[in-house]
Amino acid sequence: MDASPELIALAALAGVAAGLLAGLFGVGGGIVFVPTFVFLFAFDQLDAQATSLAAIIPVALIGAWRQSGEGQVDWRAAALMGGGAAIGVLFGAEVAIRLDDEVLARAFGVVLLLVGGEMLVRSARRLRTARATPGPADDPRRT
Repeated sequence: MDASPELIALAALAGVAAGLLAGLFGVGGGIVFVPTFVFLFAFDQLDAQATSLAAIIPVALIGAWRQSGEGQVDWRAAALMGGGAAIGVLFGAEVAIRLDDEVLARAFGVVLLLVGGEMLVRSARRLRTARATPGPADDPRRT
């Protein structure tokens, strides 16, 4: 990445925005950092993915520390998932290195679409269920 003052400021601003989204929604690496590196800083897909893995380290550590103070982190689940992910990333990175950049970019886009689609469907189902479930205001005994 070029080290011009403007680009450094833009990278810092993008980092603040990514950190805000990470803290708010628990997302960062793939969903925010990779597209930012590709579209804003013209990284190749593989370089963006690799740089994203490094950039997420402080975000994950600080976010987990902050939310742990509120009792929100299940450390056992985090250790199990993180341990498995540490093994899986070795294989995933090896495959990513061997794939053509365009194939990798398309596969990444498909994953984002699938995850986003699933989240939209799940949230629509929850909303329907919440509307169908009578709440205290709907209780006929309360009139």
